[in-house]
Amino acid sequence: MKPRKAVANGSAPTDSDSAVDLNGNGNSTGHKSSSLATDPLPTVKVNNANLGEIKGALDEIVKKHLIDQSFTPSLVHPTVHLVLGYSSILFSLGGVLYSLRVSFEESKPVLWVAVVGYMVLQSALWAWKRWVEKGEVFRGKRRRMVKRIETDHVQIITSTSLQPPPSPVVTFSPHTRPSSPTSVPSSPSTISPALSPSASSFALHPRETSASTAGTIASNASSPSTGATSILSSSSSSASGPSYMLHLHLSTTSNNGKSLLHKARLVSGRRVGEFVDEEGGVEEGEVARWLTALLGEAGLVGAEDEGTKAE
Repeated sequence: MKPRKAVANGSAPTDSDSAVDLNGNGNSTGHKSSSLATDPLPTVKVNNANLGEIKGALDEIVKKHLIDQSFTPSLVHPTVHLVLGYSSILFSLGGVLYSLRVSFEESKPVLWVAVVGYMVLQSALWAWKRWVEKGEVFRGKRRRMVKRIETDHVQIITSTSLQPPPSPVVTFSPHTRPSSPTSVPSSPSTISPALSPSASSFALHPRETSASTAGTIASNASSPSTGATSILSSSSSSASGPSYMLHLHLSTTSNNGKSLLHKARLVSGRRVGEFVDEEGGVEEGEVARWLTALLGEAGLVGAEDEGTKAE
């Protein structure tokens, strides 16, 4: 992506070429900025040669967007990080302070305990990140009051890859309701009988959509989930460069979690170059529009459509 330049009044340019969104028609889904042309110029700069730094910047935008959608982030992972991290520091600090009060020879047993305790706690923290978090960027929930109290649970796992992004895949569980007081019925072609991608999952192929399918999508543009399909279908790019992958797990429950109303899993990816320009500027609006489209395709009811109830 080439860097955008500011015009005389300091805003982004408004040429028609840059005003086309992911759907190719200048419209966006569920975000304040209608297109890349109307987005403010990037304020976050990253090192284009550092893929980890790019992923960190994109992850922060994902978390910020979900919080803006009234999701309350889970504090489980931060709490574990703080407990294990500070506990290991206290072990080390205690050993050092004890060694200052007595001779080195007398403090050896305590120092050994401090060293072993530090290594054990740090290993536990590493294992937690490796096998429990597994690249999780955000986990949270929100409660909505419509005809009843419904709770949306969302989990986002991201990763980067040097391979081209695969075609987006979305799967729904058998518990997905065909109609709901809070959602529009999904298209039958987007519903699979199981959550396993190998069990009749629905894959969106951007270059293999027939004319009849395109007509069906256009005729059902009023449906949020169907409208997001065309955005997802154009999410893959033939440009070269690393990819940013996103795994979305969404579920909706009621009756304090006793009733499962909706469950979906979506896997999608985009080229990093579609979010970061040549100068390292991160296009926050582009990431937010893409994430909004993914959430809509997974069946999430927007916070702007229904009332929310604070936790």
